[in-house]
Amino acid sequence: MSINPKFTRRSFLMLGLVPTALQATPLVDIKNGLGLFSNTAGTNIYQQGARLSFFDDPEPELSTVEGYQVIKSGNISINKNLRLRLLNANTNETKILQFSKGRPISFGTENSLNEFFKDWRTSEVKPIDIELLSNFFKICEECAGQSNSLQVNIHSGYRSRKTNEYLRRRSYKVAKNSMHILGKAIDFSIPSLSISHLAQTVKNNAKGGVGIYDSFVHLDSGPKREW
Repeated sequence: MSINPKFTRRSFLMLGLVPTALQATPLVDIKNGLGLFSNTAGTNIYQQGARLSFFDDPEPELSTVEGYQVIKSGNISINKNLRLRLLNANTNETKILQFSKGRPISFGTENSLNEFFKDWRTSEVKPIDIELLSNFFKICEECAGQSNSLQVNIHSGYRSRKTNEYLRRRSYKVAKNSMHILGKAIDFSIPSLSISHLAQTVKNNAKGGVGIYDSFVHLDSGPKREW
């Protein structure tokens, strides 16, 4: 006895979708904790195909970034002994910072942080706002808890206008007048914490803007706002 399988229109359509599904690129690299704008493939970053993210709200647009002062130097003190391992989620570059309780961060450390938070696409360096760094390290202290060691993944620091415009073409989430352009914003995640836990800690300690995304939290020293 022969069997004549029923081949419906739905089955035909599903077969046609298989090659597309196999070749699709995920929007977020969950395994490595990388976000929408990360690039580790070594390809030309200004020629990659556009990807869209369908999570969370976009960064609120400011009318201009003119008038927002960047504090380029000043005293930042850490309130506990703390060892930070910063990992650039785009380039895998790492930076180890060892802080002693009550001692201010040195001028040399500030300069090295400016280099670390540079626009990795263009290699442009800009002084990172001291108020931003102060808030960032306070949050790191809180997240470390009783531990004296913490890893933090950095997704974005300073961003040139060229890079910012490139990212705006890829996603509606990027503001034309982003605080990243001034060196007043950091996007980061902490592998040992969930995004929701990190976001709450940032909200409790931030004085500027806080944005919550699927794989990182945005912190800036601009006007107080949340998205």
